[in-house]
Amino acid sequence: MHPLRGLCAILAVAGALAGTPVHAQETSASPLTVGGAIRFNYVHKSWQDDYRSGFFGLDTARVDLNYDDGSLIGSAQYRYNRFPKGQGGYWQHFLHHGWVGMRFADKSEVHVGLDQNLFGLQPLASNNFYESIAFYAGFEDKYDLGVTYKSRPGPFEWQLGFYPRDGGSYGGGGNTAGASNRYSYNIVPDDDAHGYGTGQHDRERDTLIARTAWHVGPGGRHEVGLSGLTGTIDNGSGTDTRRHAVAVHYRGTVGPFKLMLESLRYRYRTAHGPTQTYGGLDPNSFVMLGGFGYPYPVAANGDIHIANVSYDIPGRLGPFGGFRLYNDYSVLHKRTRGYKDSVQNVTGVTFSSGKWTFYMDFMLGKHHPYLSPDGGGLASTSAAHDGFTRRINLQAGYYF
Repeated sequence: MHPLRGLCAILAVAGALAGTPVHAQETSASPLTVGGAIRFNYVHKSWQDDYRSGFFGLDTARVDLNYDDGSLIGSAQYRYNRFPKGQGGYWQHFLHHGWVGMRFADKSEVHVGLDQNLFGLQPLASNNFYESIAFYAGFEDKYDLGVTYKSRPGPFEWQLGFYPRDGGSYGGGGNTAGASNRYSYNIVPDDDAHGYGTGQHDRERDTLIARTAWHVGPGGRHEVGLSGLTGTIDNGSGTDTRRHAVAVHYRGTVGPFKLMLESLRYRYRTAHGPTQTYGGLDPNSFVMLGGFGYPYPVAANGDIHIANVSYDIPGRLGPFGGFRLYNDYSVLHKRTRGYKDSVQNVTGVTFSSGKWTFYMDFMLGKHHPYLSPDGGGLASTSAAHDGFTRRINLQAGYYF
């Protein structure tokens, strides 16, 4: 299908759904709700000389299903992405998440299926659309296949999850690496055509995650938490190694100000052979992570630090309201000699109008596959890309 025809079809469906109040009333009385979103982006990258004026295109079209009858619960989301040439010039579709579960009398829950990892700040460790470096390293907004337990809300909460399998490639794509065609950034087998050709075949298996959080102050305005993760790395050759991570976090609200802080340390032990590398690097100094169709190397050992501050502006400006100003900072310090820090800073504002939500982000970073031409920047870095580069992201999303 031609991209314009596909976009028109999506808009027609969205318009039909948005313009049918009887259907909306019927579904609101049912435990099953159907929704979705269509999002468009304008992007400008300071390092792309071929796109000096930036580019505009469809970011995501998605369908959401949610079920809640008080005791039986479930949620699923399927996404379609179409990226313009300046963004890679490809399309993909995949299952974002899909799980069923039970809610008990004490309000605790058990979920089974492709569900979010409850590690660190929840539900996100960021305010902006592109999230933090933790997302690109596989520690934010991540979904794996397994069982999750969530305790009841209260001053003290805890969660426990066991995931025998990773986020999986439950979809398809055009001109992309098949194993990386997923939403969540997992350790994945490398790809010769669309990756780095290292021959690494690692996969995440049997991941165990535990998280606790304490809510203190009036209305639980302050949250302090601790998270731990351990799991297996299957290298595809009969040798299993281990990976570990630990994080501490804080989230607090004082009037219109909100603060998010997180520090995490991770370590991946690997069993790569001497030829499973690129550029002469130590083959066990990095692992291949993949998502959104492409794999890239990430340092096998590192620390991630996150510091976000936001300010909620009261009132409205014409039809617009819900204004939030923010600055999100994150850094990946790699505990490997010769590997330079990766940095991401996003200053922006989000606001809404009816069913529309908008983001305006100014992004600054280095040694980052989404913020610089340094595609391998989350592992070893190129001397040609030592400076900071910029990315502007303007997004409009219609949620129905």
